[in-house]
Amino acid sequence: MKEKARMTVMVNNKILAIFIFSFIILFSNCATIFEGKKINKGVYITSNIEGATVYNSDGRNEFGKTPLLINEQKKKKNLNLLIEKENYLTAQRKIEVIQANQGYLFLDAMLLCIPCIVDVTTGALEKYEFDSIMIPLKRIIEKDAKPVAINIDNVLWNVKEGQTIGKEMKTDIYFKKNSIDSRQYTENICGEMEGTRYESQRCGENKNKSSYGINYSNITLLPIIKEIYLKEIKHRSQYAYASQISIDWIFIQNEKDTIAIFDDKVSLIVNSSEKRKVINALINLSMYNLLNDDITFEKVSALKSKNLQNESKTLLTNIDKIKAPILSNGLTPVIKQLVKSVVTIAHKEGHGSGFIISSDGYILTNYHVIENNQNLVVQLNEKLSLNAEVVKINPEYDLALLKIEAKDLTALSLGNSEKIEIGEEVIAIGTPVELSFGQTVSKGIVSGKRKLEEHIYIQTDASVNAGNSGGPLINQNAEVIGIVSRKRYDKEGIAFAIPINDAIEKLKIIQNEK
Repeated sequence: MKEKARMTVMVNNKILAIFIFSFIILFSNCATIFEGKKINKGVYITSNIEGATVYNSDGRNEFGKTPLLINEQKKKKNLNLLIEKENYLTAQRKIEVIQANQGYLFLDAMLLCIPCIVDVTTGALEKYEFDSIMIPLKRIIEKDAKPVAINIDNVLWNVKEGQTIGKEMKTDIYFKKNSIDSRQYTENICGEMEGTRYESQRCGENKNKSSYGINYSNITLLPIIKEIYLKEIKHRSQYAYASQISIDWIFIQNEKDTIAIFDDKVSLIVNSSEKRKVINALINLSMYNLLNDDITFEKVSALKSKNLQNESKTLLTNIDKIKAPILSNGLTPVIKQLVKSVVTIAHKEGHGSGFIISSDGYILTNYHVIENNQNLVVQLNEKLSLNAEVVKINPEYDLALLKIEAKDLTALSLGNSEKIEIGEEVIAIGTPVELSFGQTVSKGIVSGKRKLEEHIYIQTDASVNAGNSGGPLINQNAEVIGIVSRKRYDKEGIAFAIPINDAIEKLKIIQNEK
């Protein structure tokens, strides 16, 4: 009797097991039940810009406009996407097909002899690597429009050290600057600015000196992280962070005056266990919002235009035209006379060079030599120094015109930079490296004319170094044909000078015939 009852129980258990597995198969269609989720049938595409068109780049077939679900019913293939929107840069993204976690499929098939292999042809055992993906777009500059040049400062944290900023499962995450802060954040911002309405000229720790040793813009962008929240979650069987960041993008003029603030807050789920990658994704998304914000751009652009108008001014500066010395035995005998017209311009942050263009004390130099410095001292020689007044500046062309109170000075003759010849000999005079090296002369040739950052420069192999900026480039007729402005610090023998004709035009200098 007991044996019969035991057999009855076993039969009933088998029937119950078969019923349970049959129920699972019927309602899961052989799809995975791992973590109670079905395999995704597609990928959800979003962007920071609604209505962007999503194409398959292989055949240029249109999937639709963001936000949209790409749901391929046939056997899945890798997606090579193009995302386009008028006035925005086209974005490209590849989304690969990967093998799905098969969960209990194999167990189903073995116990119940159900041929789950048929699902392979419909893609049930494959999935896209993402359930959803956000592909941001950034604004491009209008045709023939010039981007606003800015400097990018390092990311600043207003989050307190040791402050709770989230959860890793049930454990608190505490803010530790040395484990979360990264120079990569600033570098990414600088890189992503390329091709947009803003142009990053100096970046992070190098914001005071570019690779050419030049300094144009007086507007700096400072990203300030106000709040951050990270919550570790299980997302598609992986660890991820549901994250949020609050950030101020502050535009500062002359390192003191705030001219615009873009206040932003963004949220993302990032499939990464590395906090720095998560934060980088948040900062980048917020930066795209900044790039696309017309109101902030108009404020910064309008101020930049106003500054250039004020700085260049419309008033003309009249000077007497200086005749070049008479050369009977070449340039060498008059070099001692020429160096008397080249000065050192010193201030609290360093020094540069300049040269006298009128007997009553007008001096030409680079804007980056005198930028943000009020107390300028012009050293005429080892014994004589005079205070200088800034008369005009043109940051866009890196030009400045100074004035000292003096009379009967020896001035240089300004030549015609349109008539220079490739290969002709030139000399550069200035104060390289140290103040004690004042009025140093170096010799070279005109190596060519180069277009850099939309401006034409004279290239020379004459030796120049930090401190030479603002000094004259002089031809064999003892005439100034350029203002030494920059060099390649990573390559020897490559330096550049602003053509003297451009300096005269942009600073509105009129030379009167005597």
